[in-house]
Amino acid sequence: CEMVTSRALVEGNAETWRMVTPDPTERVRSVQLYGVDPRTMARATQMLVERDLVDHVDLNFGCPVPKVTRKGGGAALPWKRDLFADLVGAVVGAASRAGRALGRDVPVTVKMRIGIDDDHETFLDAARLAQGAGVAAVALHARTQVQHYAGHAHWERIAELKDALRIPVFGNGDVFSGEDARAMMECTGCDAVVVGRGCQGRPWLFREVVRALHGEPRVAGPTLGEVGEVIERHARWQVAVMGDEGRALREMR
Repeated sequence: CEMVTSRALVEGNAETWRMVTPDPTERVRSVQLYGVDPRTMARATQMLVERDLVDHVDLNFGCPVPKVTRKGGGAALPWKRDLFADLVGAVVGAASRAGRALGRDVPVTVKMRIGIDDDHETFLDAARLAQGAGVAAVALHARTQVQHYAGHAHWERIAELKDALRIPVFGNGDVFSGEDARAMMECTGCDAVVVGRGCQGRPWLFREVVRALHGEPRVAGPTLGEVGEVIERHARWQVAVMGDEGRALREMR
């Protein structure tokens, strides 16, 4: 699901808990958490596992939005190495304890950027700290915080991270087609690809990625009519979930 604030979960915010409630047919439930306090992040993780709402927790240290970074969170947090290590360690510990009590393994992954800017790179040190804390994998969006989404992603930094870690590394940045995904994995040696903006309004991108990575020929994209059917189905689902047609259609834009 979308990035959610750990504090809102701990404080029992009803709308936030609705956001993390999966569809009953979901096979693998992942929640991406945001926060700056280790105890709050650990408590939110514990609650999610104990309520059987997650199979995997991802920690977002990649968000470049000013309202997040101004509070020291998102892409700015790895610069504070002690806080970063405490936070990741607290979440991994909480997921492990809560999962063990239920006889389950709940892996924790971390997503980060190269750093704040070219003079303040954090990804190598932060990734090693995360590996030491017991995360299952690290995803790198190969841009800095100040880049936001501009310019090109520096895939060579993903390769650098892959060489530095023992755990799996996921690549992120500028994957807009199946060929992009294949090229990233070939160029960097990364273990998997994370898709962000590339799938916005284009859910069929994942089909393209799967076909490309399995060496299958590319198929034509959907027709305008098929796209329209997807949009209409999305709208019906959104209205059913929210119960407010006006709000649902504003949000689904």
